[in-house]
Amino acid sequence: MFDGLIISRPVYFTESRSRCGYCSAKKTRDEDYYCLDSWYHANEGTLPENCTVGFQAELMSVEMYDKLCNMGYRRSGKFIYKVDMLRNCCRLYTIRTKPDMVIMSKELKIALRRFSKRVLPSDKSLHRNPKGGCHYIDEIIETESLSQSFKTCFEPAVFTEEKYRLFAKYQEHVHNDFDHSAKSFKRFLCDSPFSKETVLGTKEEWEQLNNWKELPQGSRLKRLGPAHECYYFEGNLIAMAVTDILPSGLSSVYFIWDPEYYKWSLGKLSALRELSIISKANLKYYYMGYYLDDCPKMSYKAKYGGELLDVSSHTYVPLDRLAKLKRPGKLFVIQATSKSETENTEPILNDALAGAPRTVSEASAVDNVAEKIYGVNGGAYSEANEAARALATLGIPYTADELPFGPQPQEIRSIPNVVPGLVPLKEILQMIVQDRISILKGNVTLFDMLEGEMRRLGNFEDESPEIKKIICDVVRLIGLENTKGLLLLV
Repeated sequence: MFDGLIISRPVYFTESRSRCGYCSAKKTRDEDYYCLDSWYHANEGTLPENCTVGFQAELMSVEMYDKLCNMGYRRSGKFIYKVDMLRNCCRLYTIRTKPDMVIMSKELKIALRRFSKRVLPSDKSLHRNPKGGCHYIDEIIETESLSQSFKTCFEPAVFTEEKYRLFAKYQEHVHNDFDHSAKSFKRFLCDSPFSKETVLGTKEEWEQLNNWKELPQGSRLKRLGPAHECYYFEGNLIAMAVTDILPSGLSSVYFIWDPEYYKWSLGKLSALRELSIISKANLKYYYMGYYLDDCPKMSYKAKYGGELLDVSSHTYVPLDRLAKLKRPGKLFVIQATSKSETENTEPILNDALAGAPRTVSEASAVDNVAEKIYGVNGGAYSEANEAARALATLGIPYTADELPFGPQPQEIRSIPNVVPGLVPLKEILQMIVQDRISILKGNVTLFDMLEGEMRRLGNFEDESPEIKKIICDVVRLIGLENTKGLLLLV
Protein backbone atom coordinates (compact mmCIF):
# COMPACT_ATOMS: atom_id res chain seq x y z
CA MET A 1 0.00 0.00 0.00
CA PHE A 2 1.32 3.45 -0.96
CA ASP A 3 2.09 5.52 2.14
CA GLY A 4 3.80 8.58 0.66
CA LEU A 5 2.49 11.88 -0.69
CA ILE A 6 -0.53 11.74 -3.02
CA ILE A 7 -1.61 15.03 -4.62
CA SER A 8 -3.46 16.42 -7.60
CA ARG A 9 -1.80 18.62 -10.20
CA PRO A 10 -1.25 22.17 -8.87
CA VAL A 11 -3.93 24.77 -9.55
CA TYR A 12 -3.97 28.56 -9.59
CA PHE A 13 -7.28 30.35 -9.43
CA THR A 14 -8.60 33.87 -9.14
CA GLU A 15 -11.85 34.93 -7.46
CA SER A 16 -13.41 38.29 -6.79
CA ARG A 17 -11.84 40.08 -3.81
CA SER A 18 -15.38 40.32 -2.42
CA ARG A 19 -14.95 36.61 -1.60
CA CYS A 20 -11.77 37.23 0.38
CA GLY A 21 -12.34 36.01 3.93
CA TYR A 22 -10.28 38.88 5.34
CA CYS A 23 -11.04 42.13 3.50
CA SER A 24 -14.27 41.23 1.61
CA ALA A 25 -13.34 44.03 -0.82
CA LYS A 26 -14.02 46.61 1.91
CA LYS A 27 -10.64 48.29 2.34
CA THR A 28 -10.97 52.04 2.67
CA ARG A 29 -8.20 52.91 0.19
CA ASP A 30 -7.53 51.31 -3.20
CA GLU A 31 -3.77 51.42 -2.62
CA ASP A 32 -4.16 49.06 0.35
CA TYR A 33 -5.07 46.19 -1.98
CA TYR A 34 -1.64 46.33 -3.61
CA CYS A 35 1.47 44.49 -2.46
CA LEU A 36 3.75 47.41 -3.32
CA ASP A 37 3.31 51.11 -4.01
CA SER A 38 4.82 50.96 -7.50
CA TRP A 39 2.15 48.51 -8.69
CA TYR A 40 -0.60 50.71 -7.31
CA HIS A 41 0.65 53.68 -9.29
CA ALA A 42 1.10 51.55 -12.42
CA ASN A 43 -2.37 49.98 -12.24
CA GLU A 44 -4.73 52.74 -11.14
CA GLY A 45 -8.24 51.80 -12.17
CA THR A 46 -7.75 48.05 -11.74
CA LEU A 47 -7.65 46.35 -8.35
CA PRO A 48 -6.11 43.04 -7.24
CA GLU A 49 -8.44 40.10 -6.73
CA ASN A 50 -8.26 36.98 -4.52
CA CYS A 51 -5.50 34.77 -5.99
CA THR A 52 -4.60 31.32 -4.62
CA VAL A 53 -2.19 28.54 -5.57
CA GLY A 54 -2.36 25.00 -4.20
CA PHE A 55 -3.31 21.37 -4.67
CA GLN A 56 -5.61 18.69 -3.32
CA ALA A 57 -3.78 16.23 -1.05
CA GLU A 58 -5.28 12.76 -0.79
CA LEU A 59 -2.53 11.43 1.47
CA MET A 60 0.26 13.18 3.34
CA SER A 61 2.46 12.51 6.35
CA VAL A 62 2.43 14.82 9.34
CA GLU A 63 6.12 15.46 8.70
CA MET A 64 5.44 16.65 5.16
CA TYR A 65 2.66 18.97 6.32
CA ASP A 66 5.06 20.40 8.88
CA LYS A 67 7.42 21.28 6.02
CA LEU A 68 4.60 22.82 4.01
CA CYS A 69 3.46 24.98 6.94
CA ASN A 70 6.97 26.37 6.99
CA MET A 71 6.71 27.23 3.28
CA GLY A 72 3.63 29.37 3.91
CA TYR A 73 0.95 26.77 3.17
CA ARG A 74 -2.13 26.00 5.24
CA ARG A 75 -4.85 23.44 4.78
CA SER A 76 -8.62 23.64 4.51
CA GLY A 77 -9.64 20.03 4.92
CA LYS A 78 -7.56 18.28 2.26
CA PHE A 79 -6.82 21.35 0.15
CA ILE A 80 -3.30 22.74 0.64
CA TYR A 81 -2.97 26.38 -0.36
CA LYS A 82 -1.32 29.75 -0.04
CA VAL A 83 -2.09 33.09 -1.64
CA ASP A 84 -0.13 34.77 -4.39
CA MET A 85 1.53 37.49 -2.32
CA LEU A 86 1.98 39.68 -5.41
CA ARG A 87 -1.47 39.61 -6.93
CA ASN A 88 -3.73 38.86 -3.97
CA CYS A 89 -5.80 41.59 -2.35
CA CYS A 90 -4.25 40.78 1.08
CA ARG A 91 -0.82 39.65 2.28
CA LEU A 92 -1.15 36.51 4.43
CA TYR A 93 1.97 35.75 6.47
CA THR A 94 2.60 32.53 8.38
CA ILE A 95 3.08 33.45 12.04
CA ARG A 96 4.61 31.33 14.75
CA THR A 97 5.58 32.04 18.33
CA LYS A 98 6.94 30.34 21.44
CA PRO A 99 5.85 30.40 25.09
CA ASP A 100 8.75 32.64 26.10
CA MET A 101 7.93 35.17 23.36
CA VAL A 102 4.60 36.02 25.00
CA ILE A 103 4.48 39.18 27.07
CA MET A 104 1.41 39.01 29.28
CA SER A 105 -0.42 42.26 28.60
CA LYS A 106 -3.05 43.62 30.97
CA GLU A 107 -5.70 42.38 28.53
CA LEU A 108 -4.40 38.79 28.62
CA LYS A 109 -3.95 38.83 32.39
CA ILE A 110 -7.53 40.00 32.90
CA ALA A 111 -8.88 37.33 30.54
CA LEU A 112 -7.02 34.59 32.38
CA ARG A 113 -8.03 35.78 35.86
CA ARG A 114 -11.69 36.13 34.88
CA PHE A 115 -11.59 32.57 33.58
CA SER A 116 -10.07 31.37 36.85
CA LYS A 117 -12.79 33.08 38.88
CA ARG A 118 -15.54 31.53 36.76
CA VAL A 119 -14.35 27.93 36.97
CA LEU A 120 -12.78 27.72 40.43
CA PRO A 121 -14.86 26.69 43.45
CA SER A 122 -15.61 29.59 45.78
CA ASP A 123 -13.36 28.11 48.46
CA LYS A 124 -10.36 27.80 46.11
CA SER A 125 -7.84 30.43 45.09
CA LEU A 126 -4.58 30.44 43.17
CA HIS A 127 -1.25 30.51 44.95
CA ARG A 128 0.20 33.63 43.40
CA ASN A 129 3.63 34.91 44.27
CA PRO A 130 4.10 37.91 46.57
CA LYS A 131 4.31 40.29 43.61
CA GLY A 132 0.73 39.45 42.69
CA GLY A 133 1.22 37.41 39.54
CA CYS A 134 2.20 33.95 38.39
CA HIS A 135 3.42 32.67 35.06
CA TYR A 136 0.45 32.07 32.76
CA ILE A 137 1.39 28.42 32.20
CA ASP A 138 1.42 27.69 35.92
CA GLU A 139 -1.83 29.62 36.40
CA ILE A 140 -3.63 27.66 33.69
CA ILE A 141 -2.42 24.32 35.03
CA GLU A 142 -3.36 25.19 38.61
CA THR A 143 -6.77 26.56 37.63
CA GLU A 144 -7.75 23.51 35.61
CA SER A 145 -6.42 21.12 38.25
CA LEU A 146 -8.56 22.77 40.94
CA SER A 147 -11.70 23.28 38.86
CA GLN A 148 -14.59 20.86 39.19
CA SER A 149 -16.77 22.51 36.51
CA PHE A 150 -14.36 22.99 33.59
CA LYS A 151 -12.47 20.36 31.63
CA THR A 152 -11.17 19.75 28.14
CA CYS A 153 -10.76 16.54 26.19
CA PHE A 154 -8.57 15.83 23.18
CA GLU A 155 -10.10 13.35 20.76
CA PRO A 156 -9.88 12.33 17.09
CA ALA A 157 -10.92 14.94 14.54
CA VAL A 158 -14.13 13.17 13.54
CA PHE A 159 -17.70 14.37 13.04
CA THR A 160 -20.33 14.37 15.79
CA GLU A 161 -23.72 16.07 15.86
CA GLU A 162 -22.74 17.89 19.07
CA LYS A 163 -19.70 19.45 17.40
CA TYR A 164 -21.70 20.44 14.35
CA ARG A 165 -24.39 22.14 16.47
CA LEU A 166 -21.69 24.22 18.16
CA PHE A 167 -20.15 25.07 14.77
CA ALA A 168 -23.53 26.14 13.37
CA LYS A 169 -24.26 28.33 16.38
CA TYR A 170 -20.82 29.95 16.17
CA GLN A 171 -20.94 30.60 12.41
CA GLU A 172 -24.44 32.08 12.55
CA HIS A 173 -24.01 34.34 15.58
CA VAL A 174 -20.36 35.36 15.22
CA HIS A 175 -19.85 35.39 11.43
CA ASN A 176 -23.46 35.80 10.24
CA ASP A 177 -22.88 32.71 8.10
CA PHE A 178 -25.99 30.64 7.50
CA ASP A 179 -24.61 28.89 4.42
CA HIS A 180 -23.31 25.78 6.16
CA SER A 181 -24.17 22.12 6.46
CA ALA A 182 -22.98 19.01 8.27
CA LYS A 183 -21.17 18.08 5.05
CA SER A 184 -19.32 21.42 4.84
CA PHE A 185 -18.37 21.22 8.53
CA LYS A 186 -16.95 17.74 8.01
CA ARG A 187 -15.03 18.81 4.91
CA PHE A 188 -13.63 21.92 6.62
CA LEU A 189 -12.81 20.76 10.16
CA CYS A 190 -12.81 16.95 10.13
CA ASP A 191 -11.38 15.85 6.78
CA SER A 192 -7.60 15.87 6.42
CA PRO A 193 -4.93 14.43 4.12
CA PHE A 194 -3.56 12.22 6.89
CA SER A 195 -3.98 8.45 6.98
CA LYS A 196 -6.84 6.85 8.91
CA GLU A 197 -4.33 5.41 11.39
CA THR A 198 -2.89 8.89 11.99
CA VAL A 199 -6.34 10.46 12.43
CA LEU A 200 -7.61 7.87 14.91
CA GLY A 201 -4.34 7.47 16.82
CA THR A 202 -3.95 5.03 19.69
CA LYS A 203 -5.42 4.87 23.17
CA GLU A 204 -1.93 5.47 24.58
CA GLU A 205 -1.48 8.62 22.49
CA TRP A 206 -4.77 10.17 23.58
CA GLU A 207 -4.25 9.29 27.25
CA GLN A 208 -0.84 10.94 27.28
CA LEU A 209 -2.13 14.03 25.44
CA ASN A 210 -5.10 14.42 27.79
CA ASN A 211 -2.70 14.28 30.73
CA TRP A 212 -0.32 16.88 29.31
CA LYS A 213 -0.26 18.79 32.61
CA GLU A 214 1.50 15.85 34.28
CA LEU A 215 4.12 15.28 31.59
CA PRO A 216 7.61 14.94 33.12
CA GLN A 217 10.10 17.60 32.09
CA GLY A 218 11.72 16.77 28.77
CA SER A 219 8.93 14.41 27.68
CA ARG A 220 7.80 14.27 24.08
CA LEU A 221 4.25 13.73 22.89
CA LYS A 222 3.52 10.41 21.27
CA ARG A 223 0.57 11.96 19.44
CA LEU A 224 1.18 13.56 16.04
CA GLY A 225 -1.66 14.53 13.73
CA PRO A 226 -5.04 16.30 13.81
CA ALA A 227 -7.07 16.65 16.99
CA HIS A 228 -10.25 18.22 18.32
CA GLU A 229 -9.92 19.60 21.84
CA CYS A 230 -13.43 19.95 23.28
CA TYR A 231 -14.02 22.46 26.09
CA TYR A 232 -16.74 21.53 28.62
CA PHE A 233 -18.28 23.69 31.35
CA GLU A 234 -20.71 21.99 33.72
CA GLY A 235 -21.00 19.15 31.23
CA ASN A 236 -21.85 21.34 28.22
CA LEU A 237 -19.66 21.69 25.13
CA ILE A 238 -18.80 25.41 25.01
CA ALA A 239 -15.84 25.50 22.61
CA MET A 240 -13.67 23.37 20.35
CA ALA A 241 -10.10 23.87 19.17
CA VAL A 242 -9.12 22.22 15.89
CA THR A 243 -5.38 21.60 15.86
CA ASP A 244 -2.63 19.74 14.03
CA ILE A 245 0.16 18.44 16.26
CA LEU A 246 3.36 18.54 14.20
CA PRO A 247 6.95 17.48 14.91
CA SER A 248 8.01 21.13 15.25
CA GLY A 249 4.98 22.37 17.16
CA LEU A 250 1.23 22.76 17.45
CA SER A 251 -0.68 24.34 14.58
CA SER A 252 -3.98 26.07 15.31
CA VAL A 253 -6.46 25.34 12.51
CA TYR A 254 -9.73 26.86 13.80
CA PHE A 255 -11.45 27.70 17.05
CA ILE A 256 -15.21 27.81 17.65
CA TRP A 257 -17.11 28.79 20.79
CA ASP A 258 -20.64 29.14 22.07
CA PRO A 259 -21.73 32.80 21.65
CA GLU A 260 -23.45 32.60 25.04
CA TYR A 261 -19.95 32.56 26.55
CA TYR A 262 -18.60 35.57 24.65
CA LYS A 263 -17.60 37.31 27.90
CA TRP A 264 -15.20 34.48 28.70
CA SER A 265 -12.62 35.57 26.07
CA LEU A 266 -12.28 31.92 25.07
CA GLY A 267 -10.15 32.79 22.03
CA LYS A 268 -7.48 34.36 24.24
CA LEU A 269 -7.73 31.45 26.65
CA SER A 270 -7.27 28.88 23.88
CA ALA A 271 -4.08 30.54 22.63
CA LEU A 272 -2.58 30.67 26.14
CA ARG A 273 -3.62 27.06 26.78
CA GLU A 274 -2.05 25.83 23.54
CA LEU A 275 1.16 27.70 24.34
CA SER A 276 1.11 25.99 27.73
CA ILE A 277 0.67 22.60 26.08
CA ILE A 278 3.68 23.01 23.78
CA SER A 279 5.75 24.14 26.76
CA LYS A 280 4.89 21.04 28.79
CA ALA A 281 5.14 18.73 25.77
CA ASN A 282 8.58 20.04 24.78
CA LEU A 283 7.37 21.20 21.37
CA LYS A 284 9.08 24.26 19.93
CA TYR A 285 6.57 26.44 18.08
CA TYR A 286 2.94 27.51 18.15
CA TYR A 287 1.70 28.10 14.60
CA MET A 288 -1.18 30.57 14.65
CA GLY A 289 -2.16 30.38 11.00
CA TYR A 290 -1.99 33.56 8.95
CA TYR A 291 -1.24 37.07 10.17
CA LEU A 292 -2.49 40.21 8.43
CA ASP A 293 -1.36 43.43 10.04
CA ASP A 294 -4.02 45.46 8.22
CA CYS A 295 -6.91 43.19 9.25
CA PRO A 296 -8.16 43.62 12.85
CA LYS A 297 -9.53 40.08 13.10
CA MET A 298 -6.06 38.70 12.29
CA SER A 299 -3.64 41.35 13.58
CA TYR A 300 -4.47 40.45 17.21
CA LYS A 301 -2.03 37.56 16.89
CA ALA A 302 0.86 39.98 17.39
CA LYS A 303 -0.22 40.16 21.05
CA TYR A 304 1.43 36.78 21.54
CA GLY A 305 4.78 37.82 20.07
CA GLY A 306 6.48 35.75 17.42
CA GLU A 307 7.88 35.95 13.93
CA LEU A 308 6.62 36.06 10.33
CA LEU A 309 7.76 33.93 7.40
CA ASP A 310 9.38 35.56 4.40
CA VAL A 311 8.35 32.98 1.80
CA SER A 312 10.82 34.26 -0.80
CA SER A 313 13.89 33.51 1.30
CA HIS A 314 12.46 30.75 3.56
CA THR A 315 13.32 32.89 6.58
CA TYR A 316 11.43 33.87 9.74
CA VAL A 317 11.76 37.46 10.90
CA PRO A 318 10.84 38.63 14.43
CA LEU A 319 7.84 40.94 14.52
CA ASP A 320 9.76 43.66 16.32
CA ARG A 321 12.35 43.74 13.50
CA LEU A 322 9.64 43.99 10.86
CA ALA A 323 8.07 47.04 12.46
CA LYS A 324 10.92 49.08 10.97
CA LEU A 325 11.12 47.23 7.64
CA LYS A 326 7.57 47.01 6.26
CA ARG A 327 4.29 48.88 6.16
CA PRO A 328 0.97 47.25 7.07
CA GLY A 329 -0.48 45.16 4.27
CA LYS A 330 2.64 45.29 2.12
CA LEU A 331 5.07 42.64 0.90
CA PHE A 332 8.45 42.15 2.49
CA VAL A 333 11.51 40.25 1.28
CA ILE A 334 14.52 40.11 3.56
CA GLN A 335 18.07 40.27 2.28
CA ALA A 336 21.38 40.88 4.00
CA THR A 337 22.33 44.56 3.79
CA SER A 338 25.65 43.56 2.19
CA LYS A 339 23.74 42.14 -0.83
CA SER A 340 20.76 44.44 -1.07
CA GLU A 341 22.58 47.16 -3.00
CA THR A 342 23.55 44.89 -5.91
CA GLU A 343 20.95 42.11 -6.23
CA ASN A 344 17.46 42.64 -7.64
CA THR A 345 16.38 39.14 -8.70
CA GLU A 346 14.46 36.41 -6.90
CA PRO A 347 16.40 34.60 -4.17
CA ILE A 348 17.55 31.03 -4.83
CA LEU A 349 14.99 28.87 -3.03
CA ASN A 350 14.95 25.20 -4.03
CA ASP A 351 17.72 23.90 -1.78
CA ALA A 352 16.36 25.85 1.19
CA LEU A 353 12.96 24.12 0.87
CA ALA A 354 14.62 20.76 1.56
CA GLY A 355 15.34 21.83 5.15
CA ALA A 356 13.95 23.89 8.00
CA PRO A 357 13.64 27.67 7.54
CA ARG A 358 16.24 29.87 9.12
CA THR A 359 15.56 32.76 11.49
CA VAL A 360 17.03 36.24 11.23
CA SER A 361 19.30 36.78 14.21
CA GLU A 362 19.23 39.93 16.29
CA ALA A 363 22.71 40.85 15.07
CA SER A 364 21.94 40.45 11.34
CA ALA A 365 21.77 43.61 9.26
CA VAL A 366 18.92 43.17 6.78
CA ASP A 367 16.90 45.26 4.35
CA ASN A 368 13.46 44.88 2.79
CA VAL A 369 14.15 44.47 -0.95
CA ALA A 370 10.61 43.63 -2.09
CA GLU A 371 10.34 46.70 -4.31
CA LYS A 372 13.70 46.02 -5.98
CA ILE A 373 12.78 42.42 -6.79
CA TYR A 374 8.99 42.46 -7.28
CA GLY A 375 8.17 46.11 -7.96
CA VAL A 376 7.30 47.52 -11.40
CA ASN A 377 11.00 47.83 -12.23
CA GLY A 378 12.07 44.77 -10.26
CA GLY A 379 14.36 42.22 -11.82
CA ALA A 380 12.17 39.17 -11.20
CA TYR A 381 9.89 39.49 -14.24
CA SER A 382 12.39 39.78 -17.10
CA GLU A 383 14.49 37.01 -15.58
CA ALA A 384 11.47 34.69 -15.26
CA ASN A 385 10.26 35.43 -18.79
CA GLU A 386 13.72 34.68 -20.16
CA ALA A 387 13.68 31.34 -18.31
CA ALA A 388 10.15 30.62 -19.62
CA ARG A 389 11.28 31.12 -23.22
CA ALA A 390 14.28 28.85 -22.66
CA LEU A 391 12.06 26.16 -21.12
CA ALA A 392 9.76 26.37 -24.15
CA THR A 393 12.70 25.55 -26.44
CA LEU A 394 13.23 22.41 -24.33
CA GLY A 395 9.68 21.25 -24.98
CA ILE A 396 8.14 22.52 -21.74
CA PRO A 397 5.19 24.79 -22.58
CA TYR A 398 5.91 27.89 -20.54
CA THR A 399 5.26 31.30 -22.08
CA ALA A 400 6.35 34.81 -21.19
CA ASP A 401 3.85 36.72 -19.03
CA GLU A 402 2.86 39.74 -21.11
CA LEU A 403 1.22 41.31 -18.06
CA PRO A 404 3.27 40.12 -15.07
CA PHE A 405 0.89 42.04 -12.83
CA GLY A 406 -2.53 43.44 -13.41
CA PRO A 407 -6.10 42.27 -13.93
CA GLN A 408 -6.36 38.47 -13.78
CA PRO A 409 -9.18 36.40 -15.30
CA GLN A 410 -11.49 35.03 -12.63
CA GLU A 411 -10.90 31.38 -13.46
CA ILE A 412 -8.42 28.57 -13.06
CA ARG A 413 -5.32 29.44 -15.06
CA SER A 414 -1.63 28.69 -15.38
CA ILE A 415 0.61 29.62 -12.49
CA PRO A 416 2.24 33.01 -13.22
CA ASN A 417 5.96 32.96 -13.93
CA VAL A 418 6.68 34.98 -10.79
CA VAL A 419 5.05 34.06 -7.47
CA PRO A 420 6.93 34.79 -4.22
CA GLY A 421 7.57 31.57 -2.32
CA LEU A 422 7.58 29.32 -5.38
CA VAL A 423 10.88 28.04 -6.76
CA PRO A 424 11.88 30.62 -9.42
CA LEU A 425 11.74 29.53 -13.07
CA LYS A 426 15.46 30.24 -13.41
CA GLU A 427 16.08 27.40 -10.95
CA ILE A 428 13.70 25.08 -12.79
CA LEU A 429 15.63 25.78 -16.00
CA GLN A 430 18.92 25.12 -14.24
CA MET A 431 17.66 21.78 -12.86
CA ILE A 432 16.79 20.62 -16.36
CA VAL A 433 19.92 21.90 -18.09
CA GLN A 434 22.11 20.32 -15.39
CA ASP A 435 19.93 17.15 -15.38
CA ARG A 436 19.20 17.43 -11.66
CA ILE A 437 15.57 16.73 -12.54
CA SER A 438 16.62 13.15 -13.36
CA ILE A 439 16.51 12.24 -9.65
CA LEU A 440 12.73 12.01 -10.13
CA LYS A 441 13.04 9.16 -12.66
CA GLY A 442 11.37 6.15 -11.05
CA ASN A 443 10.77 8.24 -7.91
CA VAL A 444 7.47 9.79 -9.02
CA THR A 445 4.37 7.75 -9.79
CA LEU A 446 1.78 9.08 -12.23
CA PHE A 447 -1.86 8.00 -12.02
CA ASP A 448 -3.96 8.84 -15.07
CA MET A 449 -7.42 9.67 -13.69
CA LEU A 450 -9.15 9.19 -17.07
CA GLU A 451 -7.51 5.93 -18.09
CA GLY A 452 -7.14 4.51 -14.59
CA GLU A 453 -3.53 3.64 -15.32
CA MET A 454 -0.49 4.01 -13.08
CA ARG A 455 3.17 4.20 -14.09
CA ARG A 456 6.54 5.44 -12.92
CA LEU A 457 7.99 8.65 -14.32
CA GLY A 458 10.52 7.80 -17.01
CA ASN A 459 13.29 9.90 -18.52
CA PHE A 460 12.16 13.49 -18.13
CA GLU A 461 13.07 14.45 -21.69
CA ASP A 462 10.93 11.59 -23.05
CA GLU A 463 7.76 12.65 -21.24
CA SER A 464 4.99 14.60 -22.97
CA PRO A 465 5.08 18.41 -22.80
CA GLU A 466 2.01 18.36 -20.52
CA ILE A 467 3.60 15.97 -18.01
CA LYS A 468 6.86 17.93 -18.06
CA LYS A 469 4.98 21.13 -17.24
CA ILE A 470 3.00 19.49 -14.43
CA ILE A 471 6.18 18.05 -12.87
CA CYS A 472 7.89 21.45 -13.09
CA ASP A 473 4.89 23.11 -11.44
CA VAL A 474 4.97 20.61 -8.56
CA VAL A 475 8.69 21.30 -8.07
CA ARG A 476 7.95 25.02 -8.08
CA LEU A 477 5.41 24.55 -5.28
CA ILE A 478 7.26 22.14 -2.94
CA GLY A 479 10.87 21.87 -4.12
CA LEU A 480 12.75 19.09 -5.91
CA GLU A 481 13.65 17.02 -2.85
CA ASN A 482 10.07 16.99 -1.55
CA THR A 483 8.78 15.83 -4.94
CA LYS A 484 10.68 12.52 -4.66
CA GLY A 485 8.34 9.67 -3.70
CA LEU A 486 5.26 11.52 -4.95
CA LEU A 487 2.15 9.90 -6.41
CA LEU A 488 0.67 12.49 -8.76
CA LEU A 489 -2.93 12.39 -9.97
CA VAL A 490 -3.10 13.71 -13.55
